[in-house]
Amino acid sequence: MLAVAVVVLGGQGGWAAAQSDDPAPTSSPWLSDQPAPTGASAPAAATDMGALLKRLDALERRNESLEGEVNELRQKDGERTLTAERADEIRSIVRDAMAESGNYASLRGDVSTAGWNDGFFLRSSDGRFLMKFGGLMQTRYIWSNIREVPPNVVATGTADTQEDREGFDLGPWSSLWLNGHLFSPDVTYMVKGYWVNSNSTIINDPSAPPFYPQFGDNAGPIQLADAWVRVALDDQWSVRVGQYRAPYSRETLVADSNQMAVDRSVIDYHLGLWYTQGIELESLTDDWRWRLSFDEGGTDNIAGELELVGTEPMDRPWYSTDSQFSVTSRLEHKLSGSWEQFAQFTSPQGDETGLLAGVAFHYSVSEPFQPDDASQYGQNEWTGITADLTWMLGGASIYASAYWNYIHSDAALPEITGQPFSIPDPSTIWGATIQGSMYVTQKHEVFARFEAGEMQFGDLSNNAQVDPIYGEEHTMTLLTTGLVWYLDGQDLKWTTDMGVNFTDLSPAWYDSQAGWRVSEDGEFVFRSGFQLMF
Repeated sequence: MLAVAVVVLGGQGGWAAAQSDDPAPTSSPWLSDQPAPTGASAPAAATDMGALLKRLDALERRNESLEGEVNELRQKDGERTLTAERADEIRSIVRDAMAESGNYASLRGDVSTAGWNDGFFLRSSDGRFLMKFGGLMQTRYIWSNIREVPPNVVATGTADTQEDREGFDLGPWSSLWLNGHLFSPDVTYMVKGYWVNSNSTIINDPSAPPFYPQFGDNAGPIQLADAWVRVALDDQWSVRVGQYRAPYSRETLVADSNQMAVDRSVIDYHLGLWYTQGIELESLTDDWRWRLSFDEGGTDNIAGELELVGTEPMDRPWYSTDSQFSVTSRLEHKLSGSWEQFAQFTSPQGDETGLLAGVAFHYSVSEPFQPDDASQYGQNEWTGITADLTWMLGGASIYASAYWNYIHSDAALPEITGQPFSIPDPSTIWGATIQGSMYVTQKHEVFARFEAGEMQFGDLSNNAQVDPIYGEEHTMTLLTTGLVWYLDGQDLKWTTDMGVNFTDLSPAWYDSQAGWRVSEDGEFVFRSGFQLMF
């Protein structure tokens, strides 16, 4: 009916009014149901004409009002239709999303989830159990060139005198691991094993027992490394028990896969403590991190084969431990940046700047493990302090560290004789490293690392159980420069570096695993390593 009224009574003026911002009224007092008179005189006709015009004008206004109502109803009807269409579209999107989510077990209560999230994982549907598993594969090529070996070292028969040695091997950190949480995210765990090399290149004797500064005499083809459980007490505090890296050196604590050079510095291999067994308390806030460990001491590679304190806690059973008491503590202050970015030494282009300062302390008392009464040989004391600074610059990075150690050794245990002996005081060891890097492209980073150290022992000239060379002052300086090609971040990269020593590399400082042999100054080491982490 409304549409008919618009058609019959509507005209141009009516449509114009209907589209005006001020629509016609919905009702009018001018409308009447009485018919017009059928006849009249001229004046009456004029009167009738005026009345007719007024009636027509009222009808036009009424028509305009009706048109406005119709347009308003059409608009509301269109909005209802559009709203219904949108609702149908939203329902369709939700149905598609739910159908797609059916492919993921995380939305299904009867199946554990599985997939990839920076590593493979399995997870229960309720989230109480999580297991991640991954691995690291490293393949290296190393070439070592020495001009000559110090004459006093050659006489002892403890050095490799071949001028050139080169070859491929599996990187020292090829490994597999499992980690995750049990019962709730508050109980985390990790189990990790290394596939280590099984031969030694220390001397010209392929039948020599393997010697790895980080593993000790018990090293074999498979070496258990991490084996620990951590329980969160609240949002800040946690307790960890098992076998873990001692909370001491930052270079040791950074993951094997996230190192800058092909291998860690010689300084850190000797002074970084490595793995231990014990219990560790940790506090982590937005800006501070503090760890306190009561443990079995650090791995004693301070002077290589000359074990000054004798502790080798990695995989050591309780009944053969050397440590009588050991405490290690590390405090870190994050002045800027995020904790996550300090899990590596590189600072990719575009990353935020960050600054981290750390300091750590270690003190232990030990006795050499012997079948008979070890107390008759005396005790050894080891005091160590380290400090470090890491500066991330978003495309460049700077890292520096320093170590100082004091050893009071009444029962040093050299590997050659296996008989404890006393080293006259003082025995002091210090070391320092400084490392800088810069990205030259988005995937290529150049770096340089300088390291220096010095060992000073008491007079050993009258001791027949140890080579007199250990009684001398041992100074070491190395420079390593290289290039890292990040094919896919840390997961897939190729690192090549080369280094040279500026002072003699004595039996107290050398590290064949890192490519450095006993030599005079001028030894040249070329290393190239390919890494895949999954």
